[in-house]
Amino acid sequence: MKMIDVMIVDDHPIVREGLEMVINIQPELAVVATAANGVEALAALEKSPQAPDVILVDIRMPKMDGTELIKRLKVPAKIIILSTELDVTVAANMLALGVQGYILKDEPPTKIIQFIEKVATNDDYLAMSDAVVAQVMRAKSAGQATQRLSAKQIALLKKVAQGLTNKEIAAEIFVTDRTVKAYLTEIYEILQVSNRAQAIAVAAKQRLI
Repeated sequence: MKMIDVMIVDDHPIVREGLEMVINIQPELAVVATAANGVEALAALEKSPQAPDVILVDIRMPKMDGTELIKRLKVPAKIIILSTELDVTVAANMLALGVQGYILKDEPPTKIIQFIEKVATNDDYLAMSDAVVAQVMRAKSAGQATQRLSAKQIALLKKVAQGLTNKEIAAEIFVTDRTVKAYLTEIYEILQVSNRAQAIAVAAKQRLI
């Protein structure tokens, strides 16, 4: 398995060092850079000959916060927000910001590692803490749109909520990845949402999953 290079951007030294230690003991992961804020992160990336595969970004930081950093990033890295705070606006617009995950720092280290690995190896995977999903659910509602979902579409949403990628879902229901993507697009239109996180949140609020 290819080594997954990780960058940590967080203003708390104990968090950076703790994460670095936990990540570096994994045989397939390596921390290649750390930064205390967005300004340092951009400077480090500019000097680096190769972009990391995954960047963990805190939201609240001095000089340049995580949201601004994410907007300025020009590297092809996967971005995971890792924060003590839950910003509803950021959580509800994850894909619009170009991030692949929003997880909270109180997650067990083993789960954070799993999130990093799945995001790094699956383009259609979104890493989300349960609390993030719950918050998005409260912030986003599609009214009665979910009543128009078929049993098949609800079953598909349940698989998405379980963290399965398009490829994994396709294998389970014996269709192609492209077909699963088309199914999800139809669901998004019905729910009036634009991504997996919002679809899961709305479906959970309507108690469909």
